[in-house]
Amino acid sequence: MKSIRLVICIYAFLFCNNQLLFADGTINNDSLYTEEYIKSIYIAEPKRALELLDGAENRKTISLQVINEMRSLSYRNMFMNKLAFMYAKKAYLLDSISQKDPKHMLKMTVYLAELSAVMSKYDESMHYALNGIRQAQELGDREARARLFFCMGENNWRLSFKDKAYGYFDRTIELLRGSKNMREMMLLSYYYGAKMGFLMNDSRIEEALEVGFEREKQIERLKALPQVPVGYVDGQYSYLYSKLAYIYYVEKKYAQAEQYYQKYLSKKESHTPDGKMYSVPYLMLSGQYEKVIDNCREFKELMKAQQDTLNEQYLTILRQEVKAYQGMHNYKEVAELQENILAITDSINTRDRKNAALELNAMYGVSEKEEYIAEQASQLKIRNITLCFLACIVVLTLFILWRLWCFNRTVKYKNRMLARLINEKFANRKDGNQLSEVYGQQAISSEIEPELISSEELEELSNETDKISGEEEENKKIFQELNQIVIQDQLYLSPELSREDLARIVHLNNARFARMIRECTGTNFNGYINELRINYAIKLLKMHPNYTIRAIADESGFNSTPILYNLFKKKTGMTPYEFKKAQETFK
Repeated sequence: MKSIRLVICIYAFLFCNNQLLFADGTINNDSLYTEEYIKSIYIAEPKRALELLDGAENRKTISLQVINEMRSLSYRNMFMNKLAFMYAKKAYLLDSISQKDPKHMLKMTVYLAELSAVMSKYDESMHYALNGIRQAQELGDREARARLFFCMGENNWRLSFKDKAYGYFDRTIELLRGSKNMREMMLLSYYYGAKMGFLMNDSRIEEALEVGFEREKQIERLKALPQVPVGYVDGQYSYLYSKLAYIYYVEKKYAQAEQYYQKYLSKKESHTPDGKMYSVPYLMLSGQYEKVIDNCREFKELMKAQQDTLNEQYLTILRQEVKAYQGMHNYKEVAELQENILAITDSINTRDRKNAALELNAMYGVSEKEEYIAEQASQLKIRNITLCFLACIVVLTLFILWRLWCFNRTVKYKNRMLARLINEKFANRKDGNQLSEVYGQQAISSEIEPELISSEELEELSNETDKISGEEEENKKIFQELNQIVIQDQLYLSPELSREDLARIVHLNNARFARMIRECTGTNFNGYINELRINYAIKLLKMHPNYTIRAIADESGFNSTPILYNLFKKKTGMTPYEFKKAQETFK
């Protein structure tokens, strides 16, 4: 028993000691899993950097946004642009969710714009670039604005919008010109070189030469800065001299071309796979096809080793080889390369269509899935709010329709009651043309609003000098006779009927005729005649329901339909149309 306890104690001691040693080793090794250290090695050792980033994620020594950013940079340095884009998008989405670091989000926006352009996704690149420019303006980030402007220029150039492209290039250069910031000075040198390359492609050789000299001045400024790495300056000169050699050869200045080519070869960068590709245009132009093949071969092998051959860079190298073999009249190699180009192009065009769902999971991972879920939840919330809003609209609409139905029902009921009342009045008459055939004092009681009296009529009515005793009784007799004539002969149905016409019938002057009408009807001549016309219109509406309102107006002696509508509404409380509809309910 004692021996068993002793063994257990020994094992416990060894286990604890091992854990302490492991912990100590972890502490010592954690210095490798820092942002500063990994950033110092990712260019020279991208694979090592990726391994350390995996460890940093497990140890949580670096934020996930920064880890994904550095993964993107590492893969970009290895020419694995698809993976570079994937991790830049992951970092961008994390920044979008947290909204805690707008500067880092802007950096990822720049990465996505540039990587989209590299992968020929120009619409997507322009989308990120425009969003990024707005962010950069808000944050006052000149470097980001410059990178995005130039990216937009590259996109426009590749889409054959050359004038717009050079406009963006010039905006970029003007934005950075004169800057004392080392990074911005380095960017300006690069953009000089890039613009120079585009001008050469467009056969604008003289402009390209001017830009080349501007870049040479910029490299000299950079060389004077103590903090600029020697290797960086070497690479800058290497690229520039290769392009100047090409330009001078195009200009048929062969001695100067060779001079710059030798300057190019004197730089260390010219002996690297990347640097060798700088001289391909010059070698092609000068007929040095074998050197072209040699330079392309090394870069091809590098991309094959990285298993990243389904991209535009690799296709560009193959096309350069095709031109070189054509120059050597080796058409067998040309045919094989053309087949390879077609196969790669087809693969590039079909890869996303065949594996869209799988690529989504592979490219975006868990973080974007969570973002997708959050987005779906947000969309669901918006949809629910929209449905609630629509429901409110529907309820409000139904309420309004119900109120309109109630109103219409009330109006119809009112009209029906008014129509019944009018029908009863007409049923009690001997003649449906008027309220009464026997006129005493004010025998016609107009239900129409009193007609406005003209100044002429007012003067006639106020002139009492012609009035004689017993006139009122005589006027009643005269009016009864006149009224009988007007009704029997339906004189009121004539639109041209005037006061003078009736005054001549009873042999009265205008003043006395006006007084007679006022005394016997309580209104003026127009009110008296319109009353008769309205009554006749009511009779027609009852007898001829198929008549149009226009026909009713014409038959009743009105000059226009609106006059009938207005007077009918004043007398009955409803329009002629409403009266017609009400009559239909009595059938």
